[in-house]
Amino acid sequence: MQNEKRSSGLNKIFIKSEDEIASLNIKKFLEKYNVYSIIRIQKEDFIFLKTKPKILTHFNLQFTNHQKGKKYALLLIIKPGSFDKKKDTPPILSLENIYVAECIETRNNINYDQLNKEDFRYSFPNIKNVEQLKKVIVKRYNQSMKDLSKEKILSLGVGITKLKGIKKIKVNKS
Repeated sequence: MQNEKRSSGLNKIFIKSEDEIASLNIKKFLEKYNVYSIIRIQKEDFIFLKTKPKILTHFNLQFTNHQKGKKYALLLIIKPGSFDKKKDTPPILSLENIYVAECIETRNNINYDQLNKEDFRYSFPNIKNVEQLKKVIVKRYNQSMKDLSKEKILSLGVGITKLKGIKKIKVNKS
C-alpha cells in the first residue's frame, strides 16, 4: 500500500539511455512493463542477476514495503541521489537492461544480530559474517544518504526482499 503512494507521488524518475539523461513517467512505465513498482539496485546486485539461479536478496534500511507475489522492475543505479527536492539530485537509473523479478519473501525491521549467512548468501556470497555485511551496507548508503552517520545507518536495521528473476526486458531505443 505504501509503495503505491510512494510510486504515484513521484511522477518522474531520471533515467540514462545511451549518452542522454531523460525523465520517465513512472505510471506509464509501470503499466507498460506490468510491474508493481521499481526497485533500484546496485551494480554488484545487477551482475548477480546474470548468474543462476537468478535470485537476489535486496537490503533496504528499515522496512521496504515490498509485497510477496508482486512483480518489480529492477533498474541499475548509475548515480546515487535523493528523492527529497530540497536535497541533491534524484538518482539516475539505467534503461540498458531491465530485469523483471517476483518477490518471493519479505522480512521487515530486522536487527543486524538477527541476520545469518543465509540472508546474504545470494547478494554477498563472499561475505562471511554480519560485521563484514555492516561495512558494505554503510558504504552503500553513505553514497546516497550523506546526511546519515555510520551509527545512524547501523541503528536503523534492515528490511529484506528476496527476488527471483523472471525475465530480462530489452528496451527499444527510438
